[in-house]
Amino acid sequence: MPQTMNKILTYILPLAAALLLCSCLKDMKDHELFEGSKEVEVSITLPEALAAEAKSDFKVMLRNSKTGVVLTTLTDAQGVARLETEYGTYSVIVSKQIEVEGAVKILSFSQNIVLSRDDNEVEKLTAELTASNKGTIILKEVYFHLAKTPSGANYTSDQYFILYNNSDKVQYLDGIGLGTHSTYNSNSKRVYVKSWLGDDNTDPRDSVPICAFGFNFPGKGTEHPLQPGEEVVIALSAVNHTSTMTTVPLNLAAENCWAMWIPSLKLQKTPEVPQERWLNPYCEQGMGTMYTISRTSPTFIIYRIEGSAEEYVKDGVTLGAPGGHMISAPPAYTSKVFSIMIPKEWVYDGVEFRISESEVPRLCPEISLQALMISSTTGSGISYVRKVDEEATAAAGHTVYQDTNDSSQDWMMIQRPTLYKGN
Repeated sequence: MPQTMNKILTYILPLAAALLLCSCLKDMKDHELFEGSKEVEVSITLPEALAAEAKSDFKVMLRNSKTGVVLTTLTDAQGVARLETEYGTYSVIVSKQIEVEGAVKILSFSQNIVLSRDDNEVEKLTAELTASNKGTIILKEVYFHLAKTPSGANYTSDQYFILYNNSDKVQYLDGIGLGTHSTYNSNSKRVYVKSWLGDDNTDPRDSVPICAFGFNFPGKGTEHPLQPGEEVVIALSAVNHTSTMTTVPLNLAAENCWAMWIPSLKLQKTPEVPQERWLNPYCEQGMGTMYTISRTSPTFIIYRIEGSAEEYVKDGVTLGAPGGHMISAPPAYTSKVFSIMIPKEWVYDGVEFRISESEVPRLCPEISLQALMISSTTGSGISYVRKVDEEATAAAGHTVYQDTNDSSQDWMMIQRPTLYKGN
């Protein structure tokens, strides 16, 4: 054999073998590492103050982040649950409601895991549960996708929220505020989206940053009662939106409607409701001429600041300073996008909407375990409402809405807002 040919074979044969080996390894990786199943064992740990409570019958869910498939089981008397599922990325969600000294507590846990072939026959996870109070005043509906004008343009004035007394006792709206998370969209490219996370850059902060146009209900404590099963509407433009204005007409000037408005918000319609039903603007350090809500993936909370809201925010923002009750966008703290920091303990309820499983969560598990995944449908007239808790409703004698602190399970999409005059 000629010497030149020997040299060629010397190089080609090892290369071909290497390519064949790589191909085999690739096939092995695809087949063996990512195709298969594994048992997941979840063991719960109760908060110290509730250590004497029973560990049985906690709901354990595995939700596949790619397919959305959900597997569910319950813990046994030892607080252990087992599920077998295919390899993949999963959200592990644990929850249960218990009654403690007359108050309903929600015990919950949420964590993401990756299941693949490794040396572990069983994927073991310890779920350290946190406790939060079941909501009394909750968000019942949020409408933000907008509708169309008769000419086909987006109608930008009809967004609203409904607050509902989900308890069996009278509640008071005095001091209750509503805020939107400062990230605006879940997929925002702004630097401060991930910067709102905690020290490990993965978990949401214990305080929720909301837009620094701060609004709450007026009153000194008992001036605005909300009876069990009653609701109020908060409108960005508290007017009667007729069919000459929009394809989804809504009367947002009815007797139970309140206006989220100040004169500087010139792009919102001047309220048609009397001034005594204008929310109190305790903070006006927001930017712009309209209170804007994401049309694709917003996050909302309702809360009550302990003490005077005006006192809480009076120091305003010091650019370059990370601390305080109000801050500008991190990490440099030099942005003029201001936020009011609301501790999680002051939050009555929250809901998060996301457009992708890969986006960063914005609410801590005590407020919302998982976001509701939605599609961008601007101008569709679609709205989102809470699911009804049928069992609790039958016992209470008025509608009771599901409240498990899990936006993905508690909320659903409807084709038209409940206030649509065509219903």
